[in-house]
Amino acid sequence: MKEAVTKLKTEFNAKLLYWNNLKSSKAKAAIILLFIVVIALKVFTTIFTLDWVSSFISV
Repeated sequence: MKEAVTKLKTEFNAKLLYWNNLKSSKAKAAIILLFIVVIALKVFTTIFTLDWVSSFISV
């Protein structure tokens, strides 16, 4: 368990270092937008799937 936490901290620090080294505001904006789009896609596909299943079961 301790190794997993250490690995997670190492990965987080690597991502943070990459983020801090980005000089371009456009690149940072693109990464943030991509992250938001992926989250929205997951939410909407889950909602539509559950609506489809509930309508399928109620028939």
